[in-house]
Amino acid sequence: MSNLTWIDLLKVKASYGIQGNDNLGTGGFYYAYLDQFTVSNSDGDFAVAFAFKGNKDITWETSYSFNAGFDFELFKSRLSGTVEFFNRKTDDLLYNLPVPASLGYASIPINVGNIVNRGVEVDLNGVVFNNGKIDWRVNLNATHYKNEITDLHESVKKNGVKDGSRIFEIGGSLYDVYMRKYAGVDNETGKALYYVDPDNGDYSTTDSYTAAKQARLGGTLAKVYGGFGTSVNAYGFDFSVQFSYQLGGKLYDGSYEALMHNGDNAGHNWHKDILKAWTPENPTSNIPRLNSLDESYQYQSSRFLVSSNYLSLNNVVLGYTLPESILKKVKISKVRVYVAGDNLAVFSARKGLDPRQFLGGGSSTTTGNFAYSALRTISGGVTITF
Repeated sequence: MSNLTWIDLLKVKASYGIQGNDNLGTGGFYYAYLDQFTVSNSDGDFAVAFAFKGNKDITWETSYSFNAGFDFELFKSRLSGTVEFFNRKTDDLLYNLPVPASLGYASIPINVGNIVNRGVEVDLNGVVFNNGKIDWRVNLNATHYKNEITDLHESVKKNGVKDGSRIFEIGGSLYDVYMRKYAGVDNETGKALYYVDPDNGDYSTTDSYTAAKQARLGGTLAKVYGGFGTSVNAYGFDFSVQFSYQLGGKLYDGSYEALMHNGDNAGHNWHKDILKAWTPENPTSNIPRLNSLDESYQYQSSRFLVSSNYLSLNNVVLGYTLPESILKKVKISKVRVYVAGDNLAVFSARKGLDPRQFLGGGSSTTTGNFAYSALRTISGGVTITF
């Protein structure tokens, strides 16, 4: 490759590994292959109670990871980066399968199936301009990956596993949403409407929450996420800014759901969107009428499933380094004055929504999440080197 003068570095790399996992999350019952009992003592009499249903056929999860990619530097190192492909297959997934309580226990541990995570990561760094006095650089990274269930236990292979607001089935992912599909508001009555059975082609609407069936609403994973930024050094000044982003995903906003109650939660805050609720004078609103008797007002549905796209301003730094000619007189080698800001802003589908805290769907939470975003910090300082 000696004739390819535009290539400064090209390194090909690959790795493969196998890893086991036995973390079933069985609440303190560590021997998942055994039936287990608790023993109690009351007034000198011992009693034995069934506590955990074991599965003699259960085994560890096993993950097979393969990574391949290359590092490169091109055009006299003006463009450098890494491109990497990854594929992680996990067999014999561990799962506590819910069973009828009439059996005497609520669940049984099983190896429920196999999943695959595969995707591509790209990291690029470029020199836009450099003449010795001005140095301008940019950077960008992006990750795209897909999660897919490739096999399930025979007992659930046909219909999949429906677990609250999620559904696990072959060809789907671990992040597929399964809940009622919101159909808007009845213009005449102001009641919330739901599609009756979208999975079976019935898109008629009903204002009865219980009459509507849960439906497959797709996955919540983002199509791509990453970050980008730039830095400039010129005549003693240095400036840098760094962003992160996410595109193409969804999440269930339980905090917004909690703030959009129907007035039955006395003393609880409302989101200001409640002012847009249906009224006879506002019949085209997508927010149902405000009536404490409407039980389904705050129930889980696609109404609270929103875009998880975001752009966050993570870091900004501005500094100035004093000229060496001035510092020589006081025998100091370097003085830099700077101001920096961290976690300055997040732009998302709804003010106050921070998608960085969630991976996507999840169970309905009328109490909300209400987690604080990363702390916004503005600081400054002087660095002195003798």
